[in-house]
Amino acid sequence: MSIHMIEAVRFNVAGDRVEEVRWGRAKSRDDGSIGWEHKTSEQDVSLVVDALHFGDEVATAFSVDGKIVRGPSIGLVIYEHGIEGIDIVDRSGSGRTLADLPRF
Repeated sequence: MSIHMIEAVRFNVAGDRVEEVRWGRAKSRDDGSIGWEHKTSEQDVSLVVDALHFGDEVATAFSVDGKIVRGPSIGLVIYEHGIEGIDIVDRSGSGRTLADLPRF
């Protein structure tokens, strides 16, 4: 099972759904910090939805003092007409949302 992390998002024109993400596969470093297995890339949110369906774990990634810090986990949401999207799974923890991520 892979762990992917989203570091930036692009919302639709209405601002209520994520359309694209900048993400990558997370990799633990020898010092215990988090890094990237490969350079992050900008992709359609449908690839995040597919990863979640395949059982991969997806979380947010925030930069704090120059280090990558894992944020809340991402899960599937169903919008009107059965369209699948993503959102934060548990908002009670850090209080961070997808809107707190940088935009591109």
